[in-house]
Amino acid sequence: MKNIIGKPVTGENFFGRERELQELRRISEDEHVLLLAPRRVGKTSVLCALASEVEKDASAVGVYVSVAAATNEAQFVEAVLHAIYTTKGGKRLKPNSIATWLRRHAGRVRGIKVAGTGVDVDTLTREWQDEANSAFEGILPAPQPWLILIDELPIFVLTIAKKDPTGARVRSFLQWFRNLRQLPKASTKLRFVLAGSVGLDSVTRRHSLTDTINDLRDWRLGPYDGETADRFLAELGHSYRMELGLDLRRLICKHAEWLIPYHLQGIFSALRERAKGTPPSEPQLDAAIEDLLARRTYFSSWEERLREAFGTPEDTFARTMLALCARDPNGVSASLLGQCLTGMVPDPIERGKTANWLLDVLQNDGYLVDQAGRWRFRSGLLRRYWERHVL
Repeated sequence: MKNIIGKPVTGENFFGRERELQELRRISEDEHVLLLAPRRVGKTSVLCALASEVEKDASAVGVYVSVAAATNEAQFVEAVLHAIYTTKGGKRLKPNSIATWLRRHAGRVRGIKVAGTGVDVDTLTREWQDEANSAFEGILPAPQPWLILIDELPIFVLTIAKKDPTGARVRSFLQWFRNLRQLPKASTKLRFVLAGSVGLDSVTRRHSLTDTINDLRDWRLGPYDGETADRFLAELGHSYRMELGLDLRRLICKHAEWLIPYHLQGIFSALRERAKGTPPSEPQLDAAIEDLLARRTYFSSWEERLREAFGTPEDTFARTMLALCARDPNGVSASLLGQCLTGMVPDPIERGKTANWLLDVLQNDGYLVDQAGRWRFRSGLLRRYWERHVL
């Protein structure tokens, strides 16, 4: 096993997720799935492993695609179709040029204007939706079912939501996507697994659009349990001829607190650098943790993600709440977190709604966890970094 930090893993580097993978595969054979997972848990690795599994036994054509870079509906459809057409099964369909379709529609969809209390989308919406429906119907005659794994869908939904404060554009897109999943012709040939490091359920609740995803089966991916994390560290150490004793492995897990591969790999990497070929020790582990906390690039994406997930000014609200939580390892009460927004959201009713939504997203995205009525950082490492570099 390789010491890989931050990117999806495959093959023998994919460790400890066999049970989750088989469970997700079983569910996705019959249902569309909403995969809910905090960031850095390893969802992309699980999605790629699922695509590989169904390809191996030819039970479906597995298609993985990230839509984080899409800025409008046409680009979303283009990204998904491109991923389909580049599979072995998709190449046999001999589709028309995707680029031609995109040129006809992408700019016009991007140019939708907000007018009054509504959005002038009717004509353009029908055009891109009709083209998209036709393209998806064209893949259904293929002999195998399609399992389409779409990553970072909530980021795309947030992108188009920011372009239309009325919510009409987001509703139009999500309703079209739901209708696509409900096509009678697609009942045995088309399955979707939708994922993202920001929960789609949180996004739709914020915009009162939960009816557009009520056909999806919720499925959650969490951290390793203690036993799996211990085996992971033991195997990783063995791979690098750096044997980690049981006590040292337990200390690593204690420092990580939230047992996700990203943090375990990061601590192991820092310990490797400290040990330099010698048997690793507890003082070296302590020094390695300090080295890791000093690496702002390791944690900086957590800061940057707030603007992407919330936009302005909600990202400032979230930072204020996180700063309060970072000061106490045991966390703070929800009421105190709501009070810290008083100066920024004067209306008490609106402040309560905003605080609840922020906590919902921060929990789903892996920042905070509610334990015994107190909101605390899920990761001890991230809390210590936040306390040192962000406050």
